[in-house]
Amino acid sequence: MLSLLLLFAQAVAAQAEVEQIMAPLNRIYDLVKAIISVVAILAITFAGAKFMFSGDNMQVREGAKSMISYAVVGLVVIWVAPILVGYLTAPVV
Repeated sequence: MLSLLLLFAQAVAAQAEVEQIMAPLNRIYDLVKAIISVVAILAITFAGAKFMFSGDNMQVREGAKSMISYAVVGLVVIWVAPILVGYLTAPVV
């Protein structure tokens, strides 16, 4: 019984150390995610204006469409990545 208690205490201590290490990394990730989100929204807005004012120039329209696509894909990747990592690294019960 004592050995199980010691094993549990070591596991709790290890978990506390991991959380202590991950706290600053999570704050950095949140900051990067916020900056990238703002930049992507600005890119989508700029590409939308570029698309609307392109007139008959098909090359400019296609460039605006691809810019919107890349920005949306970037947003999806930055927001879905932590969910996917959490799912893949979850302990099997």
